[in-house]
Amino acid sequence: MPSSTASTSGIGGHRLRRRLASTLLALSLGSVLLLGLGFLAVERYLEHTMLADLLEREMRYLVNADVVPGPGELQGETLRYYRPARGGPPPPAAIWRLAPGSHREVVVEPHRYFVLVRQLAGDDTAYLSYSDESLQLREQLLMATLLLGVLLTAGLGWWAAGRLARQTLAPLDGLVADLHGLDPEQRGARLPAPAPDSELAVITQALNSHMQRIDQLVERERAFAASASHELRTPLAVIQGAAEVLEQATPGAPVGRILRAARSAQQDLDALLWLSRTHAAPAAEALALHECLPALCAAQLDVTAVDWQLQACTVVAPPGAVAVIVSNLLRNSLRAAAQAGRSGPGVVRVWLDAQGLVVDDDGPGIPAEELPQVFAPRSRGRDGGTGMGLYIAATLAARLHWQLSLENRPEGGARARLRF
Repeated sequence: MPSSTASTSGIGGHRLRRRLASTLLALSLGSVLLLGLGFLAVERYLEHTMLADLLEREMRYLVNADVVPGPGELQGETLRYYRPARGGPPPPAAIWRLAPGSHREVVVEPHRYFVLVRQLAGDDTAYLSYSDESLQLREQLLMATLLLGVLLTAGLGWWAAGRLARQTLAPLDGLVADLHGLDPEQRGARLPAPAPDSELAVITQALNSHMQRIDQLVERERAFAASASHELRTPLAVIQGAAEVLEQATPGAPVGRILRAARSAQQDLDALLWLSRTHAAPAAEALALHECLPALCAAQLDVTAVDWQLQACTVVAPPGAVAVIVSNLLRNSLRAAAQAGRSGPGVVRVWLDAQGLVVDDDGPGIPAEELPQVFAPRSRGRDGGTGMGLYIAATLAARLHWQLSLENRPEGGARARLRF
């Protein structure tokens, strides 16, 4: 059990570290992306603004200077000026169709241009184009640099975030390890005090204070259980002794019920004290259940309505604990059968073999919404029980390393299964 708990805590710690590292990495990558995209947007805006201003000034100079380049006087691939109304060559068709104003990314194979169109007078229109290939190359270079920066940031960020997460959660891992190292049976065990400036100092102090209150509560419960054991054993012994004397003198049903109730109370008291761990576990012995089980249960309830189908089975267990477990199962089944209006022999059937015990009844069954809670303390069903019988039976079975389950039968009624 401790190794399983430690393994579970380790898995939880790894998940927490991964979430913390992933969050730090996402924050760093998000910051880099926002910064890079913002830089690209600002850089592109500034370049286009400066280029538009440059073309405006160049257009004013060319118009004021009344420059009209001839067919062989184009200014190269980067900057070209057209003024066809004054005898200059016409611009390409893609530029000729443009309306007055600034235009971006005008495609004239194989290049793209930034074009400024100015309507001067009448049909006199001037065109000034600037190849933006250099701008595209710079943008591509910036995008590649941004991508490379994101990849580098991702690698370095993952390493740094993982290391930071491990360092940040190392004190918490130590606290969890200290918690798993505590023995729940050892009273007075406390967590070691961390450094005064540690972030976990408050948590450690709160846990130690909580454990101290739990120790005080357990001590009070143990003292009460020991006192109750002392106070109850004496009158039960007196009642049982007196009932045995009366049974020898005047045997009869009333005296038998008194004696059976006294023995049942004694077994219940032993079982409850064992559950509270106020004394050592009762001595276990080899029990041939196929021979002694009806007699063990007869000390607690009337078993004449039970149909026993017993095969050879021997277990090593305290007789009182076995009697309490099986008697509670039978009592629950008999109550359910009575609730359904069934009586007489055979309303509850018991099968026993070397693997375990099965108790079937012909009652109304258990509502599906109540099945997950049937073994919880004070879980009362519709049969008027106290809500403690099945809880005590399941807890005692777990102490004996047995497995108890309860289910509805397809043909009706409930089935309790006890696996040894």
